[in-house]
Amino acid sequence: MRIFSVTLIAALVGLASHHAQAQDPSAQYRGLQTLDIPFANGPIAMDRVPHVWLKLRGSRPVRFGMDTGSTGIVVAAEHFTPGPSDIAEGPGRLIYNSSGRILNGERYTTEVVIQRDEATPVATARVQVLRVSSITCLERARDCRPESNPRGVAFMGVGFDRTGAESIGTGGTEPGVPRNPFVSLVSLASGAPLSLVRPGYIVTREGVHLGMSAERTRGFAFIKLAANAASRPGVPEWSATPMAVSVDGVTGNGTVLVDTGINYMFLSPPEGARLERGRRAPEGSRITVFLPDQRNPQPAYYGFTVGGRGNPMHPERVEVVHDRGVFVNTGRMFLEGFDYLYDAAGGYVGFGWNGRLGSGYGGVTPGLSYAP
Repeated sequence: MRIFSVTLIAALVGLASHHAQAQDPSAQYRGLQTLDIPFANGPIAMDRVPHVWLKLRGSRPVRFGMDTGSTGIVVAAEHFTPGPSDIAEGPGRLIYNSSGRILNGERYTTEVVIQRDEATPVATARVQVLRVSSITCLERARDCRPESNPRGVAFMGVGFDRTGAESIGTGGTEPGVPRNPFVSLVSLASGAPLSLVRPGYIVTREGVHLGMSAERTRGFAFIKLAANAASRPGVPEWSATPMAVSVDGVTGNGTVLVDTGINYMFLSPPEGARLERGRRAPEGSRITVFLPDQRNPQPAYYGFTVGGRGNPMHPERVEVVHDRGVFVNTGRMFLEGFDYLYDAAGGYVGFGWNGRLGSGYGGVTPGLSYAP
């Protein structure tokens, strides 16, 4: 199958928007540090969710799946025993729409140690976690088996703007409750000042960097996110990342989610695209994603032809879904070509081209853009 050529991409992105900025956003991170954590199970791969070592009270360190497509820690009772300094906050649940699984249990605010490996702590976060007592399933679950007192549950969501996809607590998602350990640090294992690590992270093919530095973010295309309705002073919340997607030349604007938790793509296509909702996109369909939309110069883009397995960023499959509006969940194979940044303090996402693939597959133009 053909990949997208630089000439074709240039033609597609020739419709200009006026928001791209020539400044260097990485300058805001001068003097800051990152905490570098390799994935415990090796580089991003089609057949596995990336793992990071965490330690919760009453347990040895455990490898947790790291998911940028959800928010919050879910943990089996065997891996977490609440202590006197933990705060019991009642029953709750977390819904994973991709699989249809509902994890039910009790909520606690507790300290979570983030580790570089099984023996080396790097930082401590204080967040609300869900101690899971049962698993139930949505009516049309894709991959779910009901279970009581499940063992082995160890999953960490570090995404943002996930209130439409999940809930925690009997009354729904509670804005402002710290649940993302990567942006809720309370101390560094080195003893260095916490102010040296900006709340946020950079996810690469090989691991995650907590915080940002000028060196790590040089060459990124940044997108300034809009604040969402849950924001309040001191507790910023950010809206989803905007994008445009072209399906066989039919283009629409919507939002995108970079999701390390799955290896395939969810696509809610633009009106007029010849795809059948509820089925997989057929081989030969050409899909291009533009971030944050089509403009010139183009901040970030990538494309593939369904069935063209020579492209390392090609997802395992493309599921065409019934969601309202235009939406893309990239899946984790996106990280074969891109580094992905989330700045929770400033409200930015960023995309760095890691140089492993040729420019015909995608690329970035460094600088700052604003959400359309």
